[in-house]
Amino acid sequence: MVLVGGYLLLHLLIRLLFSGTLQLDDAEQIRLSQTLALGYPIPQPPLYSWFSWGLFQLLGSGLLALTLLKYLLIGLTFGLIWRCSSYLFHHQSSRWLATLALLLMPSFAWHMHQGFTHTILLGLAIVMTLHALLRLPQHPSPVSYLYLGSALGIGLLAKYSFLLLMIPLLLSALTIRSYRHSLLQPRLWITLTTVALWVTPHLVWLSQHQQEVFSSIEQKLQVTQENLLLGRLSSLWQFTTSAIAFVTPWALLYVLLSGKQLLASRGRTPSHSTQLLSRFYWIVLIAVILLSLFFSMPHFKVRWFHPLMMLFPLWWLTRMEISAPPSATLIRWVGWSTLLLSLLILSIRIVQVTVGPELGHYSRLNRPIFEGLEQLPPPSPSARLKTEDEFLGAHLLAHYPNHSIMIGMTLYQRGAAPGERCLLFWDNDDPFPPPDLTHATLQKNRSLSVGKVQYGLNTVQLPYRECQ
Repeated sequence: MVLVGGYLLLHLLIRLLFSGTLQLDDAEQIRLSQTLALGYPIPQPPLYSWFSWGLFQLLGSGLLALTLLKYLLIGLTFGLIWRCSSYLFHHQSSRWLATLALLLMPSFAWHMHQGFTHTILLGLAIVMTLHALLRLPQHPSPVSYLYLGSALGIGLLAKYSFLLLMIPLLLSALTIRSYRHSLLQPRLWITLTTVALWVTPHLVWLSQHQQEVFSSIEQKLQVTQENLLLGRLSSLWQFTTSAIAFVTPWALLYVLLSGKQLLASRGRTPSHSTQLLSRFYWIVLIAVILLSLFFSMPHFKVRWFHPLMMLFPLWWLTRMEISAPPSATLIRWVGWSTLLLSLLILSIRIVQVTVGPELGHYSRLNRPIFEGLEQLPPPSPSARLKTEDEFLGAHLLAHYPNHSIMIGMTLYQRGAAPGERCLLFWDNDDPFPPPDLTHATLQKNRSLSVGKVQYGLNTVQLPYRECQ
């Protein structure tokens, strides 16, 4: 865990020291978390934004607060994986392999550093729920039922897709005597009450905004019943390949080095914790096959598979350990592969925010937005700032914490009451057409070289009515 903590600290420092520009998901949080609301039509539950709002009150709206939140949640996820492994495994080497498994899956090894927000909280809730279930038969105290309720509540407020884990995992637990006995106790009311306290406020909001939220989800998933059987089989194939991609290269390494050991465990009596994960995947498999007979989706994104595939390495390791502890060869290969992949990713992240543009890779992270704002004349405290670009607008919110700022049609009223000045901002990466400058005065612009790219940031003064 000390090594994992050092690894996460390196990533945190790379993010803070080499580029102050926000990622797309961070920019979204800057905009949403200016206010504390029961829901945000993005469509995601509000818990991550609540955490962001809390840290903004302490550290200000900016990259520091968002980065600290992200790596705190990731660190807790690794810690809970380690705690779960004490219930799942008999050998210390298996616990070690279980914890390192996250670093051999792209969603954790790479994507969680690049832009995830709600998905990071979802990952923590998944492991937290598993840990709460695993400890319940051995520690059936009121605190354990409270813990399980909190884990489920956090998951439901992290991402709506948490239901894809919660329902099959609870069904799996009910098929196993020790877990069923623990769940069907009068103390279960503690769990149910805790879940209700977590989710009821957002459910009230959701009932009032269901059209905009569910239509957005439907548009994103594009689920249909109209495809022929061949189309549904194609959808099932895409689902399967995306699920495998989620655990690659981890899966490739383990199939080659421990596939025979996994097959040797067949016919041996697994522990209840192993049965919990095995039956979870049986329920998922049966549900996917049945649903594919009636519905299809045109595409699946690998990063959607956290609820279904995040626990897959734990299941594999529990099945493998039935026949024998992990071999020295497996441990050696996993150790070196994890080290090399982690060093490669650290190097790529540094190159991305340093010499990336010189190598022809110019991305959002390379836009010198804050550097450009520093070079522009500071706006009057009473001026209202405006932009049509949500990404640029998030940087205005972070850089000018005491100004009234308008992003599109949304007004963030902060600081002193606005006077008679309106400043319009745009840049040459702005997806919108150039603004109408008929009534503009005092135009200022700054051009900064980023490798082979010229980044231009512009501002003009407009009549105040243009910002209303």
